Amino acid sequence: MAKEKSKVELMDEKKKLQERASTITGSARAEQRMLNKDEEKELGEIQCRLADINIEIAMRDSENQQKGNPHVTNQTFSLRKAILEMIDTDGHGYSERTKQMNALGYSLLEKAGQSPRSSRGLYIPVEARANMTAKSPGDTLIETDFLDILTPLRDRLVLSQAGASMMTGLVGNIDIPDYSGSTAEWADENADAADGAGTFTKKTMKPKRLTSILTVSRQLLVQDSLGVEQLLRADLVNAVASKLEATVLGGHTTSAEKPDGLFTGFSEAAVDMSWAGIVDLETNVDVANALMGNTAYIMHTKLFGKGKTTLKSTGVAGYLIENESTNGYKALRTNAVFNKKGSTNQEYGIVFGNWADLLIGQWGALDLMIDPYTKAEQAFVRIIVNSYWDAVPRRNGSFAKALIKGELNAD
Repeated sequence: MAKEKSKVELMDEKKKLQERASTITGSARAEQRMLNKDEEKELGEIQCRLADINIEIAMRDSENQQKGNPHVTNQTFSLRKAILEMIDTDGHGYSERTKQMNALGYSLLEKAGQSPRSSRGLYIPVEARANMTAKSPGDTLIETDFLDILTPLRDRLVLSQAGASMMTGLVGNIDIPDYSGSTAEWADENADAADGAGTFTKKTMKPKRLTSILTVSRQLLVQDSLGVEQLLRADLVNAVASKLEATVLGGHTTSAEKPDGLFTGFSEAAVDMSWAGIVDLETNVDVANALMGNTAYIMHTKLFGKGKTTLKSTGVAGYLIENESTNGYKALRTNAVFNKKGSTNQEYGIVFGNWADLLIGQWGALDLMIDPYTKAEQAFVRIIVNSYWDAVPRRNGSFAKALIKGELNAD
């Protein structure tokens, strides 16, 4: 197995590839000619590798930010207090810590090219980009803890548990290239050689607004309790995670406003849950040369229960799902997977694949708008959460899916 390159090595490779690309285009420009086929092929391969390197560097940076540095945390940001400050002062009387958090979140939104939706909102960085200070060299670092949304979000997402690649802090649109590869052919000694150049396609990730609404009581907000603070943070994470997961594992119609789901456009008829069907899913991914990386099953919760009671074959010991795995692969479940009412049965989705090839991108910060008025008569406060995401499979062949028949529909 090849040794994983460090960030320094990746940056060095990136520099050399950029220099090589510049040499190729510079030579053609100097000779006042178009690129030949070999140059076009090499340049395309360079562009594809550069995109891979950028993704690896972004993922490495995200991992490093989670590890952090040794420090002493002596200032903490309170989401509960910030919401109360917004309500009581209409956004004009934030504490110093809330102002610091807001300034950071606001700048991340602007950097990502997203306009904050209100001049008096709360802007929460998705990652814990702490403000580190020290009075003099050698002093202990002091951190202002803003709010780490990413770590609990990763824990909450079944997609992350399966090994999906999450990239945060993105700026602008991201092109994901896919090169089909060159081919070689046998030919007669004097026959013309066939063009073996590969083809390039690309998918573009761009920020799409995901919005959710949380409703909390004013009485809850005034409780100065660590438990209340943790509850608010958990609700915020769940609001984002639930909708993101349901979208990625969904089957909605293609829309410019949200990512396609893995079941978008899926039209195959539902089948019975069987060992042969399970093997077929794995075979389809293997045929696409994608049976590698973070391989796992994600299925609807109904199928997980069904698989634990369905024998591989009549009279043969062993169930489709045993010890949280299927045929040796991790088996994960969530109610977010696409399901629908069929003609006779309720039908539930199952997906097998290399989840490292599912890219989830995040832009900017969470944009929170606080509405204390709509349900004021009930003493409820509405929190409108806006965030920016996209998700795309690098290779469609990395995923195989099916609809499985469940219980019979009620008459």
